[in-house]
Amino acid sequence: MSRLSVASPVYTASYPGLFKHLIDLLDPASLKRKPILIAATEKNALAVEHQLRPLFAFFGARVLGTAVHVSDKDFTDVIRTGEASLGRLTSAVDELGRSHRRT
Repeated sequence: MSRLSVASPVYTASYPGLFKHLIDLLDPASLKRKPILIAATEKNALAVEHQLRPLFAFFGARVLGTAVHVSDKDFTDVIRTGEASLGRLTSAVDELGRSHRRT
């Protein structure tokens, strides 16, 4: 079973229209039961939890419990330095790995 990591920029507390257009091109059955790690480029848990999670739940995907959200403050000279974001990313990747072994 394939696993996906899906990340989106956040624009006015949601994903942008171009991202939604790409998702609209998917066959509704294409993500059924697939483990998906969701991420957004803003430290706004509401955008991840209220926009991305329901979007992929609609497709019947198994959205991981741990989501990743980061902002430009988590990076120094293009290197991720935010400890909280690293912790969430590590947890999410571990969870994604475990989801693959369960299927």
